[in-house]
Amino acid sequence: MRGHLLVDVPMVSAAISLYPSYGLAPVAWLTAASLLIHSWGVINPRSSLYLPVHWRLPRGCPAVALTFDDGPNQEATPRILDLLAEHRQQATFFLIGEHVRRHPQLVRRMLAEGHAIGLHSDSHSRLVNCWPPHLVRRDLESCAAAIGEASGQPPPLLYRPVVGLKNPVIGFVAGRLGLVAVTWSCRALDTTAIDAGRVVARLTRGLAARAILVMHDGFEPRRANDRTIAVAVARELLIELARRQLRSVALAVDGRRLGVAKSAEADAVALAP
Repeated sequence: MRGHLLVDVPMVSAAISLYPSYGLAPVAWLTAASLLIHSWGVINPRSSLYLPVHWRLPRGCPAVALTFDDGPNQEATPRILDLLAEHRQQATFFLIGEHVRRHPQLVRRMLAEGHAIGLHSDSHSRLVNCWPPHLVRRDLESCAAAIGEASGQPPPLLYRPVVGLKNPVIGFVAGRLGLVAVTWSCRALDTTAIDAGRVVARLTRGLAARAILVMHDGFEPRRANDRTIAVAVARELLIELARRQLRSVALAVDGRRLGVAKSAEADAVALAP
């Protein structure tokens, strides 16, 4: 049974049962409760109501995962890759298909340097949660095809929903495609930020074993903005990781669950304090 039916079926049954004796009042209260639950399921990055999501690393992992959305970007992404190489850390990049087709060489560089990549939609439309199943599937398959063509490898199964929002349609399509959804335990909120220090402070508060942190090395198509702050944030955060002796690992798919790259996992254990 799909998760949303676990909410809807009991609510509707209760409303039908109570209506003859108590009128519309319980129906209104149950409708309001259902809306609140579904809103939580859509918005909360830790909610698995519509599809299983992984918002932190597997139990027992001593590492963290730095993740970047909305790339690749021709200016910010290479600089972030340089910083990751300098600090010998790994990350995961959730890519937009339109950007991949413009900068396929950056996808190849990510993989060559040991980072992981995942789907983040083809167009990053803000209306994706209003789309019917065939449009959601077409968007994700277009993104996967772009990544596969750029990388020369099978498309990844890692997937981050647009803005982290989910609904029954997205859950259905992601399940049919065998995708493993990844959200986060700490969010940078860096797309409109102007103070890198505040963003770094926000992420630093979330630094702990098993944390998944999300930043943005790119931007939505047709909504270009300066990603200089992303580079500054990545630089300071990597310094903080070194100070705390924390390792950032690349994500991987283990069956239908979230895992980490084996070499990265070994490095993380070796560096654990």
